[in-house]
This record gives sequence, C-alpha cells and structure tokens, in this order.
Amino acid sequence: MLRWTPDQLKRALELRDSTTLRELAKELTVAVTAGRAILLAKKPWLRICARDKEDDVQDGLLALFARDASILSKYGDHPSFNPSNGALRRYVIGVTIFVLQRKYQKHRVRWEELREDLAIADNNPTSDAHLAGLLKVIDLEGAVAACSPADRTLFRLIYVDQREAASISQELQVSENAYYARKSRLLQRLRTRLDKPRDSTPREHCGA
Repeated sequence: MLRWTPDQLKRALELRDSTTLRELAKELTVAVTAGRAILLAKKPWLRICARDKEDDVQDGLLALFARDASILSKYGDHPSFNPSNGALRRYVIGVTIFVLQRKYQKHRVRWEELREDLAIADNNPTSDAHLAGLLKVIDLEGAVAACSPADRTLFRLIYVDQREAASISQELQVSENAYYARKSRLLQRLRTRLDKPRDSTPREHCGA
C-alpha cells in the first residue's frame, strides 16, 4: 500500500498515470467500504434503509472525484493533518461517512418519535432511563428483521417514509382505529425484542 502523501496524491491526479490511478482507486475503494461499515455500525438503524454496498461505494467514489476531484484535492490541507501511514484512508473514511449520511437523510428513521412511542408503549414510566441507553446497545435492524413482513411494512411507513395515520390506513386498507391497534402491537413486539439480552434465547419472530 502506498503511503499517499498529499503531494503524491495531487501528482497522481494531475498526471493521470493509469497504473498509479489504479492503485489509488484500490485504496479509495477500501476506505469508502470501511467508512460505510463504520457508519452503519455506529448508527445501526440506518441499515434498515441502506442500499446495496456497491451503490453506496459508487456514490462515495463519485463524490471524491466530482468537480475535478475537488474533495480529494483537499487531502492534507487541514492544519491538524498528520502525515502518517493510513492518513488518506482515514480522510476518505470521514468523507464517506459525511456523504452517506446526507444520502440517507431522506430515508432516516424518525428515531426520536420511535423512542417516544416505545416509552409510551411501556407501562412502567421509570423505564425511560433504560430507553435512553438503547442507542448504545440497540441493533434495530435485528429487531425489525425479526418481525413479520406486515410489521416491517408498517414500521417503514411510520418511521422511515414518515407517512401520516390517514395515509397509512388508506394504503393498508384498514380503519384508523385498526391502524393504531396494529401500531401499538408493533411497538410492544419491538420493545420486547429490544429488551432481550443479546445472544440469549433463539430469535422469535414478531407476529402479523
């Protein structure tokens, strides 16, 4: 792996030598893939609406090379830059996380509303302290994936697509009272699943 100082990178972009650019592309692809993995590990609820890895990596690379590689050209410009091994990879990981978070913005789970709804669904008002710590331990993707297709659809409509009750009721062809009942059952199932210790009992699937 090349060390890739800022001067080396700028020369590679200017000279456009095919061999050097292939090495650069290989390094950037690894870094973009790592950035995506780090983002989804830190914010696992984003995985629910994440696209294929190849699409995200492509978006990351396109952002780096857009406008004559203006983002890549900024590598090393920050006053705190440390020209150590792997500096380019760390820079690209940071850029990737920023780019993909913006890409996911439209589809981000309405987390605060979900957190409030889970607290409302809890009969024990003192459990809010526990819910406040969920962000550190939750794997929301696993909790939702354990649900039935019908519950996953309902979750998406409420917390990802952020549709109103009347719109959801119309799409599901149910009354609003039936919608609220289904939402209440979904929240109960999610809360039960999220309260389970990790690696304990086998996964139980949510009902329809």
